[in-house]
Amino acid sequence: MTATTGFRLSPAGPGVTRITLPLPWALDHVHCYAVEAAGGWTVVDGGLGGPGADALWREVLAALGDPPVRRIVITHYHPDHVGGTAALQRASGAQEVVQGAHDRRLTELVWEGEPGAREFADYLAGHGMPVELAAASAAAELRLMVEPAVPTRTVTDGDVVEIGDSRHTVRLTPGHADGHIVLDAGRGRPLFGGDLLLGEITPNVGRWPDTRADPLGRYLHSLEVLASMAPSTVLPGHGRPVTDVAGRIAEIRAHHEQRLDAHVAALERGATTAYDVAQLVWAADGLGFHEQRFALVEAVSHLERLALLGRAERGGDGGWRPETV
Repeated sequence: MTATTGFRLSPAGPGVTRITLPLPWALDHVHCYAVEAAGGWTVVDGGLGGPGADALWREVLAALGDPPVRRIVITHYHPDHVGGTAALQRASGAQEVVQGAHDRRLTELVWEGEPGAREFADYLAGHGMPVELAAASAAAELRLMVEPAVPTRTVTDGDVVEIGDSRHTVRLTPGHADGHIVLDAGRGRPLFGGDLLLGEITPNVGRWPDTRADPLGRYLHSLEVLASMAPSTVLPGHGRPVTDVAGRIAEIRAHHEQRLDAHVAALERGATTAYDVAQLVWAADGLGFHEQRFALVEAVSHLERLALLGRAERGGDGGWRPETV
């Protein structure tokens, strides 16, 4: 492993280098991947971005030997994946930027449009978060360091992207993000997974203001799609590579079943808003300021799934309760 200020390089397979960049949160890192090829390298994802991102990427590329980077691929629009892609493009001179078509629309809506702090604060408060906390949380979200590269090519499910010396099929895998894509080289081969499947933690599956209803249902379906692809390894955006893909999928499915039960139990204890439910479900986790909004939007997604399963309902007053038989 090569270590230097602010990042780490480590091998992730033949011709693939994992680039670990820092994040300023409890989840303190994100992985990008550099893939060698004679016709020009590909880098998957770009980190968070910010004032030091250009210098950081120049350091990374120098540590890699200043390779000719031809292409950047973006797995999804969350800030720690798309935020540094413009800096990466400037540092590398990459001529091609590939992003999912729906993910690009979300990038424009969230990061390139007019800031919507009031709308986001109203959304959080509408789900029970105290007004002052909602305002502070919304402001923090919009202060994130995000400068997306503009794609030269948008892709959708079934399209093919050349990465290294292999053809990778784009698979749309919504849930963690509506436009999330993974890059599939075929059965029994490594897959670039973004945040679809993580080894140490479960990806946040939240109902954000820009998210379609029932993200948890779509995420569970995406796990079925991943299982059908049968990769040897998932190279994730965070944590260790996942080699027991089927086993980890089973663990995450079981986790969400348990979480659904915990949400029903919270409603039975008298919680009526997603915020109150989250405080009970995550009571043992000691939610910090940053984690509060993630817990709330994940609570909304679980409550929506429970409603579709006939296990919870939302009344005319906006309050949630267990479904009565």
